[in-house]
Amino acid sequence: MTTSPIETLTQQYGNLVPTGRLIDGKPRSILFDATKCIGCRHCVQACKDWNDHDRTSLYELSSTNWITMEPPVLEGLSPLWARNSCMHCNFAACAAVCPVEAITKYEEGPVVINKDVCIGCEYCIHACPWEVITKNDITGKASKCTMCSDRISEDKQPFCVQACPVSALDFGFSEEISDKAKKQAEAIGGYIYGEKEAGGGNVVYVLKEVKEKYGVRNIGAEKFPKHKIPLGLMLKDLFTPRCGIAGKLRALYLAIIHPKRLIYRYFS
Repeated sequence: MTTSPIETLTQQYGNLVPTGRLIDGKPRSILFDATKCIGCRHCVQACKDWNDHDRTSLYELSSTNWITMEPPVLEGLSPLWARNSCMHCNFAACAAVCPVEAITKYEEGPVVINKDVCIGCEYCIHACPWEVITKNDITGKASKCTMCSDRISEDKQPFCVQACPVSALDFGFSEEISDKAKKQAEAIGGYIYGEKEAGGGNVVYVLKEVKEKYGVRNIGAEKFPKHKIPLGLMLKDLFTPRCGIAGKLRALYLAIIHPKRLIYRYFS
């Protein structure tokens, strides 16, 4: 029997990352096939519509724009397109560094930020190897793609997948998506991106050209890669009331009962 990513996570790293279940515990994945994408940005607009975000800022990630298509040019002006959004890592560094357990990795795949718990410390923003987490300037909360966890909990596919007019996006159980990705990659003489990077995740790409042509990040296979949280920011949080007293008390309690997270945050 195949070991699930969550089982591997907990066996190797214990409770370093908060985990949960949405519906049935079966991992699901999104497949992006760059050879089919036409850069129409229907997925970008669909994401905005489902999450009640303003139809602005199509070309850069923000708290109201969780997907971008690269390069940042109009449809028809590029021969190649790549998706830029959360990869929903199996070994989510953002969740490991969060001092208040505001980020959860679900068995079904999504890595989700609970905005009610988030204290706006920005650690996840600096820890994300994909650099896809932003901060809402009004609420001060961290923000990113949820993989439509609310829809997955109702056994529905993410809205971006549903909106794609050319089937460049697909969604299903991870094993099935992995098989589809491998077959498509073989058929076009391409390769799979996202399956091993940062330990792998629940979003994979089929690419044909070299990574540089797509503008995707060149990330190694290391699980929980070294984060980039500024030391000054962490020291500031130790000696100032930044992020609030309630948040600090919660962070202190969780640091005591989950010391592995504290060690990763300060010494990785």
